[in-house]
Amino acid sequence: MEDISYKQLLKKILERWWILLICVLVSFSTAYVWTNNFVVPLYSASTTLYVGKNTDQIGIESSDLNLGSNLILDYREIAKSKLVAYEVIDELGLRMSAGAMAGRISVDQRGMTRVIQISVTDPDPQMAMDIANTVAEVFKRKVIEIMQVENVQVIDKAELPMFPVSPNKRMNYLVGIILGLAIGVGIIFLIEFLDDTVKTPEDVQKYTGLTVIGTIPVFQGKGRRT
Repeated sequence: MEDISYKQLLKKILERWWILLICVLVSFSTAYVWTNNFVVPLYSASTTLYVGKNTDQIGIESSDLNLGSNLILDYREIAKSKLVAYEVIDELGLRMSAGAMAGRISVDQRGMTRVIQISVTDPDPQMAMDIANTVAEVFKRKVIEIMQVENVQVIDKAELPMFPVSPNKRMNYLVGIILGLAIGVGIIFLIEFLDDTVKTPEDVQKYTGLTVIGTIPVFQGKGRRT
């Protein structure tokens, strides 16, 4: 296929619009069926905790105000540790490895505050809530054992999630449409690239170098072409 302008490219694409339509329909249908029948929905439950001063202390000291991100990073590692995971598994009577349990737990700091959020993702919304709340309680106990301080309080317990956080259906559908368009355009370009037939007087001059001295028009007759 020789170099052509954007206008010619657009014209060729529009001439074969049905290819784009078929590709988009097939790709969108595939994305729809895959999203709704083969992807397992995941639910997320979160609990928030405050990391402050020791509970037997009175008032706020300057050292409390200086409790920074380094200590919270330490607490984050404790919450995701196998030590916590094993105890959570034991309390809930689950059958999974500590690594699998830790993989479902995420710990994040709320901005520049001393509030941390423990989130758990699971296919079962009830299990996601139970694990999140159990992790918070086990985490509090382990901080006392390891750090020798009692300075973690639960702010909000995890609640039963009503809607899944994954998959993102709209995004999957959009990806299906875009992929269908890309495939359709690719097929049209491939057809044009492989098509070496002569269709116009310009094609004759382009491929043979000969000058066209005349053309034979096609007339539509009654019941036949002449």
